[in-house]
Amino acid sequence: MGSYSWDFSVILRYKEAFFKGTLVTLEITLLCIVFGTILGGVVALLRKSHFKVINIIALFYIEIFRAVPLLVLLVWFYYCLPILMGIRFSNITTAVIALTINLSAFAAETIRAGIESIPKGQSESGLALGLNKRQVLLRIILPQAYRVMIPNMLGLYITMLKLSSLASVIAVYELLHTANNIISQVYRPLEIYTVIALIYIVIILPISWYSRELEKKIKLS
Repeated sequence: MGSYSWDFSVILRYKEAFFKGTLVTLEITLLCIVFGTILGGVVALLRKSHFKVINIIALFYIEIFRAVPLLVLLVWFYYCLPILMGIRFSNITTAVIALTINLSAFAAETIRAGIESIPKGQSESGLALGLNKRQVLLRIILPQAYRVMIPNMLGLYITMLKLSSLASVIAVYELLHTANNIISQVYRPLEIYTVIALIYIVIILPISWYSRELEKKIKLS
């Protein structure tokens, strides 16, 4: 059985393409994190609404988009939406929308759980001091809930970074799609996928380390 002859010179030849693909991956992920967190926060608050209809709608949103695979969302928004409603987005915009919706459904439950982890007595104390419900939420509940939520939220952000590779199915030139294009030209999949894996590791490991350290500090405090 012959040994494989590794040749990483191809990486240097296409270093600009790898760099651009990495930037697109990070851009999609960061936009998804910003919009997905905001939308998730809104849905979490709606989930806690005293109005039953709003509560049910928020719950329906969470359950549906947690159940639907991200790949299905990407394909549906990119191919089905233009046919059914005549609405067409660019491939990058479609990827951001699908990732945002997916993240928001999971983030909503994390945020809701974080808010509910704060004893009700603190809300009651704030109201007794003359604060309104909005002020209680912003000044008392969220600053404490943030400490509970952040490790789980960082885990969701890492997952979104990895799932952004699915955007390749709608021809977004992120890292994986760029890699596949290069492979079709140079036929060096092992070297290229090895470098792709290393790029993800370099990005993700510091975030994972920070998340673990933060969780330790929260437990000790």
